[in-house]
Amino acid sequence: MGGTTHEKNKLSIAEKRLIGIESLQWCANNAVYFLGLIGAATYDLAGTAFLVAAITLVRNLATSIGNVAAGSVIDSIGPRKTTVAVCAFSAVTSLLIGLGPITEASLIIAAAALGVSGGFINTCTHAYPGYLIATLTGRQRLNGLMVFYSNIAFTLGPIFGGALVSTFSTQSVYLFMAATMAAAGVLALGCHEVLQPEREEDAKTGILSGMVDGARMTLQNHDLRLIFISGFLGFFAFGAFDSLESLFYRDVLEVDVVWLGWLSSVVGFTSSIGAWLLTKLPDRMANLTLLLGSLFGVGLASMIYVGTDILAVAIVGQSINGLAWGFLEPLQMILVQEKAPIAYLGRIMGFVRFGLMSAGVLPLLAAPALAEAFGVQAVLFAASCIIALVGAVFFFGQVKRARSRAAQSE
Repeated sequence: MGGTTHEKNKLSIAEKRLIGIESLQWCANNAVYFLGLIGAATYDLAGTAFLVAAITLVRNLATSIGNVAAGSVIDSIGPRKTTVAVCAFSAVTSLLIGLGPITEASLIIAAAALGVSGGFINTCTHAYPGYLIATLTGRQRLNGLMVFYSNIAFTLGPIFGGALVSTFSTQSVYLFMAATMAAAGVLALGCHEVLQPEREEDAKTGILSGMVDGARMTLQNHDLRLIFISGFLGFFAFGAFDSLESLFYRDVLEVDVVWLGWLSSVVGFTSSIGAWLLTKLPDRMANLTLLLGSLFGVGLASMIYVGTDILAVAIVGQSINGLAWGFLEPLQMILVQEKAPIAYLGRIMGFVRFGLMSAGVLPLLAAPALAEAFGVQAVLFAASCIIALVGAVFFFGQVKRARSRAAQSE
């Protein structure tokens, strides 16, 4: 019986390859985001909050476009071919950027190009498990392990990037990304889909029509609608972090650029713990209540993270933050994969990811002006309070609905 259980829990070759792809792309993208974009703008160019906000805005908008555009492509040609093409594009683009000088223009171009490719690969890897395994138990395990291993890579990315930047120029992180994404592309070549949807020959698969289909299917389903709305409102406040977080390190905590990488690594490490714990929970606990409770936890942890000017407290806050994210991210993936018909999975996942990534655009634009008026720390703490409030409202509302349904069934 033990041997049977071991075989049942054994990952397939395709699942192992997908975990590798997700880990490599997060390792590369996290190193480039914190050190090659935000770090370069803040330290190499001595940029203001407005420059950081502009670069982050371009990246977020480009990522949102990539998220939603990927949905139709995935539903048309499948996640494997889409992933191979995106990895190749990312490798070539990051190589070209790494061979050039660091300027405001080059960072904007990097943010746009790598934002689009990052959005594509993000939607691909979030939808991919739905093409590899049909059971909820299997998807909970695979999604949890994807986040577990990718967050180890998420942790290692800034460490590798910090080591490179400390020894070589900032451009070296882009060369690191080129090599890493090339390796991810090789893995994707052999990551064949197991489940295939029945595709309608006359179905429209354009980007705009795909976005409309994804929105319609998402908003018509109660659970998908709740995942989308709670995530959109919760992620809304994260836009402030995108444009001000590096300034919080420099001006409030008064630490060097490498701490951008170190504290990001803390989040990655504890997020891996959270994702691993999720794989050990019973299937019935992978539900909306736990998802919304995790969002609430992220808000509370963020309040601790930015609530003082003490580095040790910030580390504690980021540790708790990562633990909550370790539940939140895979649960979003699991629940969307469970509720979405596989023929529409790419478009629905793309629309959900588009909503999450585009949510922070308005706060991103407003945050620099608010920081000028009230200070960086005050704005970040207020944003954290908003995340906690949104999480609390949806979490306790879901708990009330669950108790009501339980009482009616008795």
